[in-house]
Amino acid sequence: MDQLPPLGRIIPLVVGPTGEIYGPILVANSESAINATTRETHSYGSHPRQQLDVYKPSSTAPKPPAGKLRPVFVFVYGGGFVNGDKVLARMPEGLVYKNVGYFFAEKLGFETIVIDYRLIGHRAKFPSGGEDVGAALEWIEKRYGGGSGQREREIFVMGNSAGGVHLCTWLFGDQFREERNRLVAGSNGVKLAGVVFLGAAFHFKTAPPPLMEVLTQYFGDRVAEDSPLGMVQSAKEKGGLTGQWPRILVVDSELDPEEILLAGREFVQELGEVKTIELEHTNLRGHNHIRPPWALGTGIEREEEWGYAVGKWCNAST
Repeated sequence: MDQLPPLGRIIPLVVGPTGEIYGPILVANSESAINATTRETHSYGSHPRQQLDVYKPSSTAPKPPAGKLRPVFVFVYGGGFVNGDKVLARMPEGLVYKNVGYFFAEKLGFETIVIDYRLIGHRAKFPSGGEDVGAALEWIEKRYGGGSGQREREIFVMGNSAGGVHLCTWLFGDQFREERNRLVAGSNGVKLAGVVFLGAAFHFKTAPPPLMEVLTQYFGDRVAEDSPLGMVQSAKEKGGLTGQWPRILVVDSELDPEEILLAGREFVQELGEVKTIELEHTNLRGHNHIRPPWALGTGIEREEEWGYAVGKWCNAST
């Protein structure tokens, strides 16, 4: 962690060095354990990118409380709308994001799912990210649901960086209201209990020109309106933030770009005015934008502390 501050805050400049730090640590400390985790790959839609990996806890993983079903934890990675895979082949031994699946399944006892989604290179256009999140959740609901009369299974979804933008699109988009309400109500035996935004970009007011070019490819001429903050503000104006909502946890990092930290504060302030939403915000000391998910599975206490804290937050709903 002490190696991170000198790297700065500019995301394109910290990705490579951060990977050079944590890739070898994962290989040295946990490669065999990560690869030993049971992983199944499934399609959740017709597009080749609409695939997900399911990581299943072993018999030695933590058990849910008596009378409860294992919760499901869904991870939507980042990548600036142009990069990302549920297994990053460019990282040593392909351990990222297997490490996330391993950590939440084996260390916390959650059925864990890492999803792929369409990128700019696959002609992704808003709201395709929200559509992919919704399609994956529909697949999960069918797999784990069983209609009324069964014990309720809780689902938690974490969106990281651009993945957080797509999660926000699904959570606050009018076109997803019916399926969102169904999941939040738990009417099919599966309940969306919590949503975590990790290093999400909630608006793009100060985006540098290279990023703005990508954003324009994805959002068209509605970058501001269809950003997470824009969607929340629009929903508030239309009175669309009433009713049931999952608990929401906003997580950012001390060494995130200043624009992400500023946008996060604006988002929390805007959403915090909605009395029907239970909202928490935390900042990870010493972390940069890239490190949190890549540090999971290292077996180093201070590196994984934030992951255990997220697990505790999820379990607090039971």
